[in-house]
Amino acid sequence: MTTDNRAHLLCAYIAEHPRESLQNKPWALIAVIEEFVNTKSQMMIFRGSKMKIARMALESMPVKPRVILDFGTYIGNSVLGWGAILKGLHGPDAAAQGCRVYTFELDPGMVRLASYLVQLAGLDDIVHVLEGPASESLKRLYEEGQIARGGVDMVFFDHWERHYLADLLLCEELRIFREGSLAIADNTDMPGAPQYLQHVRAGGAGPGMVRYETRSYESTAKKGRPNIIEISTVIEP
Repeated sequence: MTTDNRAHLLCAYIAEHPRESLQNKPWALIAVIEEFVNTKSQMMIFRGSKMKIARMALESMPVKPRVILDFGTYIGNSVLGWGAILKGLHGPDAAAQGCRVYTFELDPGMVRLASYLVQLAGLDDIVHVLEGPASESLKRLYEEGQIARGGVDMVFFDHWERHYLADLLLCEELRIFREGSLAIADNTDMPGAPQYLQHVRAGGAGPGMVRYETRSYESTAKKGRPNIIEISTVIEP
């Protein structure tokens, strides 16, 4: 089954639920998406057990996060979580307080689907789905002043694992991290991102560069599925 077909089936499944049960209720919408994935059609999403780990990390940050970058939107399940977490931390006027989630996606069909889900969840004031290569989108945000030096609290990698390190190094080059920023990487065990892991586990590239402390977390994903996420904390931006 193609991605487009699965996306169509997901939309149909969501439409079977009363709109008022999902409108402006991101966690309820996330639950319905995960129910669909578990029972109707396998799709690679950032599942609830992993989201719980990431949520705890974000909510435990000494400085409340406001700006999040998401590399690899797909259907948008993860960005619904980031938006809901930011609104939980900052209240319904999170957008006015500078909260933003920027997510990058190549597939125009997935951009449309994710944008629809973000709007349904009532998060379109803070979650922005950008079409195109992640590196180009990030550079454009930086050049336009939407992203500033030291202005990003968390980056999330869940796209092609072979690009994890290059995109992290771009974040380093642009100096968008602050002390305490998080880099969260999914699927570091399957299929794996060995170069990325080598970089963060070495603490970074060396003197004068971004330095990290890092830890692997095991989720409760089913056996045979990726269940490790790596959470790295910036100690020297």
